[in-house]
Amino acid sequence: MKPKRHNPLLHIFLCLIFYLSFSINAYPAVSENLIEFSLSTQSHSSNFKFPTTAYEVHSDQLGISWYEPFSHYFQAGLEVGYIEMSQLNNPVSSAQFTSGQYAGLLLRFLPVTTSSLSLILNLDYRYNRTEGVNSGQNSQFAWHETVFSSEIQFHPVELVSFFVAAEYQLVNGEQRDSGDINQIKPFSEAQQEGYRYGLDLTANRTGIIRLEGFSGFKDGVSLYFKRKF
Repeated sequence: MKPKRHNPLLHIFLCLIFYLSFSINAYPAVSENLIEFSLSTQSHSSNFKFPTTAYEVHSDQLGISWYEPFSHYFQAGLEVGYIEMSQLNNPVSSAQFTSGQYAGLLLRFLPVTTSSLSLILNLDYRYNRTEGVNSGQNSQFAWHETVFSSEIQFHPVELVSFFVAAEYQLVNGEQRDSGDINQIKPFSEAQQEGYRYGLDLTANRTGIIRLEGFSGFKDGVSLYFKRKF
């Protein structure tokens, strides 16, 4: 297994984001004072690192989330959803296909919002749990996932926005097997740094379609349908 390599460019990018957040005299957008509701679908691959090896994990997710504005510069919300997960290289048969749910807390900071550029800082926590059964063998996965991201959005025209984000992830979980094989195996993330990129298409003043790509600690795509009220 390859050792983790920390990307110094990521750390420089995060430091630059924090510098900008305190040095730019920004003003809030009116649309950020609305409740935001989202329906999302996501498909991605990542890696769980166990004590002696790592397994590639493919995940398909369907979820809903919402944000409540508490000020021009701070929003908080919740998310819940359904997960289908596969680990074809896992030697325990019941661990190869599992399904379950997730729930999380979302914190969003908006230090910079202008007509042409926005800066968004996110701190998200999620609890995930999936389970699989095969021929009397049972496997359960439970893990905590914390992600910090710094996102810059560009608004070249009124109805289209482009964004890029740098992310840092921490994962702490366990695989619990019972049946012919009885064991508890801890796992964490195989990689901590990642990136997001994509675009937002505004259907009207309060409706947004977001297409998003991932690289780094997970590779894949997501599609969001957002509405602000």
